[in-house]
Amino acid sequence: MAAFDPEAIAERVRQRLDERDIAISPDGSPYRPHGLIETAEGNPTRPRPIAEQQGAEGRTHYLYELGEDEDPVEIVNSQDKGETRRFSLNNVLFGEPVYFGNPVYFGNPFDTNSARPATAPDEWPERADCETPPNVLVLDTGLSTAKTMKGPREPAHTRLMGHADIHSSWTSRDTHPGLDGSRLDEDEMDTNADGSLDRQAGHGTFVAGIIRKHAPDAVIHTQGVLSSFGDGDDWTISEGINEALNRGVTIDVVNMSLGGYTDDDRAFPALADAVIRAQGQGAVVVAAAGNSNSCRPFWPACLPDVIAVGATHCGKRAWFSNFGPWVKACAPGVDIVSTFFDFNGPASSLAGIDPDKYTSWALWSGTSFAAPQVAAAIAERMCQQGVDAVSAAAAVIDEGTPVEDLGRHIRVPGPTQL
Repeated sequence: MAAFDPEAIAERVRQRLDERDIAISPDGSPYRPHGLIETAEGNPTRPRPIAEQQGAEGRTHYLYELGEDEDPVEIVNSQDKGETRRFSLNNVLFGEPVYFGNPVYFGNPFDTNSARPATAPDEWPERADCETPPNVLVLDTGLSTAKTMKGPREPAHTRLMGHADIHSSWTSRDTHPGLDGSRLDEDEMDTNADGSLDRQAGHGTFVAGIIRKHAPDAVIHTQGVLSSFGDGDDWTISEGINEALNRGVTIDVVNMSLGGYTDDDRAFPALADAVIRAQGQGAVVVAAAGNSNSCRPFWPACLPDVIAVGATHCGKRAWFSNFGPWVKACAPGVDIVSTFFDFNGPASSLAGIDPDKYTSWALWSGTSFAAPQVAAAIAERMCQQGVDAVSAAAAVIDEGTPVEDLGRHIRVPGPTQL
């Protein structure tokens, strides 16, 4: 076994951060070092923004690409905090699986995927007679698909066929080779060709499977907003929400198994307004509460009217789950089994067990996998009672069992999980 080399590990972490264009602020928040977001009620104050988004209540968000001699942290910290306009870092958010108890991408020396191979579970429930199937939007690493004989793509996993919709503007490495991984709808396995699964490869496919398992009547819609290494940012995630909302499908429930912190504990500005837009169209937004064992505000879970979901294990708070009065619901989050890739990594078998050979199923832990159970419970309640998403969410939470600092433990329909 190779010796533990802290310097080599630190260098590998720095290399990975550079590859994904991530810097760390003095206060510890990850951000894009060449980006800056301005939120204004009117025209931008800096020249040549490279993109803009319409926000809520008359706000507009502008994205700037900074030169090498400009530091976004200095710009943000030097502004008058009382100004109407506010500059903010383009903060980075991550998917929320657990890595050896350490959820933080840049602080974790193990550059591996923490999903473990699993055997196929028993058959899952099939569709019932739901008059109006609810639409659930999954914002994540995307979905693993395959080309059909007739040309269009379909979910690669057989349990997702007929349950997950592949929209007409699907993006993949084949169709958009120059697009950053955080903007691809295709769930990628090994983008750096090192023979191992990328750090959060399969995350979106796994989340989609949880919704399929517990809400078989739902139609699952995918929007890629995280790379296969698990990172996305304020701008691209909010842009992804807006793109999904513009496709003409009425979204009932939005699942975000992702999140992050900011230096000043204020919300990500562009993402907050995109969530407001989704809620304004009648969608219920569900988000992972995070895996830092902390009560610190975690975004977007802390946004108003977002259902922040913590993780339980055997009915109690899981050791990693964030907690606090802002957490509204909880569900099992340890050793969840769901849909995954077929993939065989470089590790050798030990005692007949191959630790990185996946045959369509995996086992994973984290608030990432508690959140979609709550999203599914809301979607399935819509079918059962013929009510809208907001009414279904209120009923699902009201019927839950109180858990200290985790809101209410939700009764998840379908196959049970401790």
